[in-house]
Amino acid sequence: MSITYKAGLRVPCKDLNALFASVGWKPRAVKKWREVHSKSYFMCTARDRKRLVGMGRIMEDGVMCMFYDICIHPDYQHKGIGTKLLQKMIGKVKTRKYASMGIFAWKENPSNIPFYEKMGFVRKESGMELDRCMVPE
Repeated sequence: MSITYKAGLRVPCKDLNALFASVGWKPRAVKKWREVHSKSYFMCTARDRKRLVGMGRIMEDGVMCMFYDICIHPDYQHKGIGTKLLQKMIGKVKTRKYASMGIFAWKENPSNIPFYEKMGFVRKESGMELDRCMVPE
């Protein structure tokens, strides 16, 4: 296993859809992926050679940001890849003085909440926030 990490918004749709399928998420059409790319502030991917094995992205509006589509291929989970991806994503925004830095955590995925808590997110009524990097409005 030789994992490389890359920041960038241009990732082939077929690669993204294959990664989504590996975790049971619905694929997106090429047009929808183009829209996702154009509206994302930052995207980080993890590859094992040419195979896309992880990704996550951030959307922001200057006041708030949200972490989306954090996804690790099941064959590569529990190997530190998600931790490294999220560290890179947090590093990109932690000094930008957002009033809110959020992530949605699915109750149906029992391991994501403890993982996000380990990364510094705190449970809120509507999801989770990275309180330690936020500034009051």
